[in-house]
Amino acid sequence: MLTYSVTLLYCCAPVYMNTVRELRFLDYNYGVQPMRMKREMRYLLYIAWFIFGLQESAAQPIKTVVGGHNPWPPYILEDGSGLVKDVVAAAFAAQDIHFEMRVAPFSRMMRLLEQGAVDVVPALWWTAKRSNTLLFTEPYFNNEMVVVHHVDDALSFSGARSLRFLSMSVIRGYGYYDFLSSIEGLELIPLSSLRACLELVEKRRADVAVADLWAAKYHLKTLPNLKKLAVLKPALISWPLHMGALKTHPQGNEIIQQFNLGLAKIKRNGLYERLITTHFGHF
Repeated sequence: MLTYSVTLLYCCAPVYMNTVRELRFLDYNYGVQPMRMKREMRYLLYIAWFIFGLQESAAQPIKTVVGGHNPWPPYILEDGSGLVKDVVAAAFAAQDIHFEMRVAPFSRMMRLLEQGAVDVVPALWWTAKRSNTLLFTEPYFNNEMVVVHHVDDALSFSGARSLRFLSMSVIRGYGYYDFLSSIEGLELIPLSSLRACLELVEKRRADVAVADLWAAKYHLKTLPNLKKLAVLKPALISWPLHMGALKTHPQGNEIIQQFNLGLAKIKRNGLYERLITTHFGHF
């Protein structure tokens, strides 16, 4: 980073000197006042120092990373706690970095990421479209996506082809949208949460819903109004779970690297497995 900053100053220097020469030319030929010359040079110095400051801030050690996601029990609860928060916080803590978690609807959180209001979205599936703008960590979990239906509906399920010409409730903005859109005749109904998706099936306003297996188990166990819903086997698709940061984030590459290093540490020392058992051992 020091080399980059020095290079930046060398690049700025010719621009600055050329401007000084132009001001002197104006003064000699057109009588531009010295005070104005000083003011213009001062503005150029401010700009140069501002750019230098941006580069230096990117070189500072990372102390805190802010992430956000929608509630996705049991991975992310309403207050931001859950497996995702614990694993991500532990991986960063292994690198002496503090992690903060915020909660908002998923589509809004993706906009906040683009606006720089958060550093990362800690639970993402890789897609080709997302890879154009996002950096991804090593996967830290694997999501088995299953189909949930109403037990009073006779549905023979053997895979994606079984979903043709049905209606399915899905969470708006999630990475499975492109895959599901490729299934012939499948009508997708986007909603803001998995609970809303499951309740739509319970009310018979959607034929099926798609959910992570553990998330489906959590909702069916904790919400009495969903007792008539059941998980169909086999799993529809399996997806690795990553954390993502914008490629344009000034410390994006460093954040990804530090998380990967910390994740490797907590897997070696057994903390990762203990966290998995703590959250999923009772299901």
